Order: sequence, then C-alpha cells, then structure tokens
Amino acid sequence: MTNRLLALIAISFLLATTSCVPTKKMIYLQAEEGQNTETFKYDRQEYKLQENDILDVQIRSMNPEINALFSPGAAMNQNMQAGVQSGGDLYYMTGYSVNEEGAIELPFVGKINVQGQTLEEAKASVTAEVSKMFKSFHLQVKLGGIRYSALGEFRSPGKKVILQNQATIFEAIAASGDLTQVANRNEVRLIRQYPDGTKIHTINLLDQSIISSPYYFIQPNDVLYAEPLPQKSWGVGITGAQTLSTIVSTLSTSLALTLSIISLTR
Repeated sequence: MTNRLLALIAISFLLATTSCVPTKKMIYLQAEEGQNTETFKYDRQEYKLQENDILDVQIRSMNPEINALFSPGAAMNQNMQAGVQSGGDLYYMTGYSVNEEGAIELPFVGKINVQGQTLEEAKASVTAEVSKMFKSFHLQVKLGGIRYSALGEFRSPGKKVILQNQATIFEAIAASGDLTQVANRNEVRLIRQYPDGTKIHTINLLDQSIISSPYYFIQPNDVLYAEPLPQKSWGVGITGAQTLSTIVSTLSTSLALTLSIISLTR
C-alpha cells in the first residue's frame, strides 16, 4: 500500500510538471538568445480593394444643394444611430459596398469600378466621375473599418471591426480579448484573400521577427485561427497549481474509495 501511494505521488508530480503550459509558450515577441533590441522595418503591402469591401465616401462642397444630395436625411440619421447603439456596423449602413462586379454605386453618380485598386487609385476614380457633375468639391475616400474574424482559442472569438486605416495583428488579438493560455501561439493560421484566391499562412507570434513580415498588419476579410496546445485535451489543468489540484482531488477520491472497499471486504 505504501509503495503504491509513493508511486502515485511520483506520477502526480511528473504530470504536474509536464502537463502545464510553459511560460515560454505564452510570451509574445521573444528575441533569440543573445539578440539585441533592434528597429524593425515594415514589409507593408498596399491593400487592393476586393468584393464586399466597404468604402466610406464623403463628398462636400460650398454648395448646400450638393451637400444635401450626398447626406442622409434626419430620419435616416436617427435609424443609423439606433442601429449602431444596438451593435450594428456604422459603415455597413452609411458606406458603399464593392459589389460582385467590382464597383460601388454612388447616388446621382452611378457605378464606379474600384476592384483591384488601392485607396488612392479608388479616390482618383471617384474624383473623375464626380468631376463630370460638379466643379468644386472636397472628396474623402477611406475604408469603412477593417473587418476580420477570430476563431479558435481567443477569449472573445467572432467577427470584429477595427475602425482604423490600418491595424497590426496584435491589435486584432487585443480586440478579440487576447489568446487563451492554451492557444498555440507559434502556429497561428492567417487566412487571407488575394485577387487570385485564398492562401493560408502560418505565423509565429512568439518570434519578434513577425514585425517585419508581410503579416504583421492585418487586411480586410482576414481570418485568424488559433489552434489549442495538446495540454487542453489532457484535461488536468493549464498551470502547475491547477494540475496538482486536479491530481490531489483525484487521488483523494481514489484513496477514499479504496479504503471503503477494504473496510467492506473485511
């Protein structure tokens, strides 16, 4: 009985030290041993508009009549505010979506093809069409937020919108509540759309060299998928304390059951 108990204690200690997630597996942007802090250069790829992107197009002029043409009415403004307060997407209701033909459709102006263009190129395209109707105006064209999806081991997974012109992958992770302790941070899948199709990239969030990779800045319609570490399926705990607590509880139950059986068989 004593030998069995000692064996169980030894096994418990072994499980407690091997089943928990090491700290090294949870620290972002680690430097290689002996590597000094350095300044990273961005490998920023200029985004080209795709189908289902939403553009925020604002046209303003000194002419009140022109402003009225491109401004929503008071009733519509109230409806939009109510929609946003209930969790709706502001730019989905006010912006212009790129349709399956690769075009946006502005009121009184018509369809303007923008697919495959950068924001600056899209602004030039819109300017050319609006100039046919008006001589003096101010035009603003920008993305109506960066939409992405977070799946897997995120604390707050789901579809997200970051209302910025650009966002890093760490901002996207922060907006999703960070990764859980059992997320496999060195093999996160980034699913990205390209004009010729979809590609899946595997990225390592533990390595600080990600800052100079083309995946440091997320793009509209990106999907982030974080797989779990094997420790999640073992079911004994994430930290050493949790694992030890689970094992001690199990041993206590087993010991009590064993003693009950022995007392009944006497």
